[in-house]
Amino acid sequence: MSHRKEILTKVIVSVNHKKTLLFVIFILGLSGSFGFGIIIGAHLIDRPPMVIDKQLLITPSSSTTLPDSYRFMASRKGKYYYPIKCSLAQQLSPKNRIYFLTKEEAEAKGYQLNQKCQQ
Repeated sequence: MSHRKEILTKVIVSVNHKKTLLFVIFILGLSGSFGFGIIIGAHLIDRPPMVIDKQLLITPSSSTTLPDSYRFMASRKGKYYYPIKCSLAQQLSPKNRIYFLTKEEAEAKGYQLNQKCQQ
């Protein structure tokens, strides 16, 4: 009986070694594929820069003067637009000011006319 027990033990150990070896090969292959995918995929993620062809909002610096054609202004952080000559418009932070030629242009950008300042 001991001879059969030794053979059975060898078979079980052999099977366990094969399973362990297959498991190790599987894990190495999986991690190698993942690493290879990261290395290769990094170049696929690169995208060309985004180009905006819409007319950009005018934000003049402090050194530029505004043309008389700009009749309205708003704050980038607000939801209302104002006529240029309104006292509330003059209180807007210069760095956040944006300018519009017409009411329609301001409303198209999502701003509402402030009812306290009407021309």
